[in-house]
Amino acid sequence: MSKNITIPKLPEQDKFLLDLQNNNYSMQTVFNYARDLSIFAVFLHFKDVQFLKLSKEEITIYKGYLRSGEHLKDLDKFRAESLRKLDSTVQSPATGYDGPKSDEEVSGALTTPMDQPGFLDNVYKKVFGSLGMSNKPQNASARSTTGLDARSVNRMLSAIRSYLKFRIDRDLEIPIAPDAIKLIKAEKKKSQVAELDELISLIEAPSEFEKDYEVSVRNRAMLELLFSTGMRISELIGLNLDQVNLDGKLFILGKGKKQRFVYMTPRAMSWLDKYLEVRLKHIHDTERETLKGSELMAAVSDGNHSYRFIALVEDFRKNNFLTKFDSPALFIPFSGRGKKKENMRISSNYFQEKIAQYRRRLGILVPTSAHSLRHGFATYLAENGANPAAIQVLLGHESLNTTTRYVHASDKFASDTHKDKHPLK
Repeated sequence: MSKNITIPKLPEQDKFLLDLQNNNYSMQTVFNYARDLSIFAVFLHFKDVQFLKLSKEEITIYKGYLRSGEHLKDLDKFRAESLRKLDSTVQSPATGYDGPKSDEEVSGALTTPMDQPGFLDNVYKKVFGSLGMSNKPQNASARSTTGLDARSVNRMLSAIRSYLKFRIDRDLEIPIAPDAIKLIKAEKKKSQVAELDELISLIEAPSEFEKDYEVSVRNRAMLELLFSTGMRISELIGLNLDQVNLDGKLFILGKGKKQRFVYMTPRAMSWLDKYLEVRLKHIHDTERETLKGSELMAAVSDGNHSYRFIALVEDFRKNNFLTKFDSPALFIPFSGRGKKKENMRISSNYFQEKIAQYRRRLGILVPTSAHSLRHGFATYLAENGANPAAIQVLLGHESLNTTTRYVHASDKFASDTHKDKHPLK
């Protein structure tokens, strides 16, 4: 099926993506570049512009193309053409298949040529299986009729710049210099962090709003860990059981594959311990009786540790018992299709939506997400007098300048400072 569909790509685009992979960039980063460059390739395809004849004028037109939302129309057009090709070329009476009927089937059919590495097959399936999807877009906000905002446009322009730099590095011809692609002016938004009492209410929301105890204690533990450690949501989702320990510090692999320690507060450890009591019930069916009758499980009732189930997980790690679990993940789904998957892990989309629901029910006006808890972590540490360099280490930033962008004085802190420090009271 895939040989009948030509996916729009830039010259040597696959080599660029392979270079990213070979230089240890994450799969998410490779996907992001594939998505942004593929959209640019779709633009050139429908405008009938050859890449090596690209001019500054076309780049200017491309900016307007993204801002107006025209890229979505062309992506839908590409998907429609792909459907027609598949309908006309794939007929199999023996199997009863007469062309794709759903977005999922189209996603499976849109692949790179058969000689490409397998990981790029998956990248392009994801890119073209979701971009421009009319019926059920992966990201509903991407269907906005107003098109992309300035920051999103600049991200896509930066992807083209990086690709051009790759071509220069490989002594390949380029139509224009990377620096000739100028970013558009973006509004500087005032960064906001919800007040501390609002963040606390958000963290405690699962206990109030979730009727299912397992879901309640899991989501509460996740929020407690986010604010306790300042982790990114991807780092939280990626935690495994074998990282849990009684020291209260987690050794994690962060953005850019940089390693660092993050630290749990006693409050966060307490909620993690409550959650682990639930998590330990979700072991492979054949091992449940072993778990129930094990000496390790019996040790839980001894009360030798403040955090009994964290201690138990430590013992399981030392005894290699964690390998018997269906999934190594710390945070897992308890229902739905995800529960039945091997190596199941809670999804970031689910958790972000849950945070949005809690925020709406609490009436918090400041936009608040998982990343906002990371900002709040830095902000309220700073308000309590924490050293900026220490905050930098805790957040995993290479530059202190990056850290300062995460620290935003709360309105209450600014108001109190004004009252206390103004010379003319």
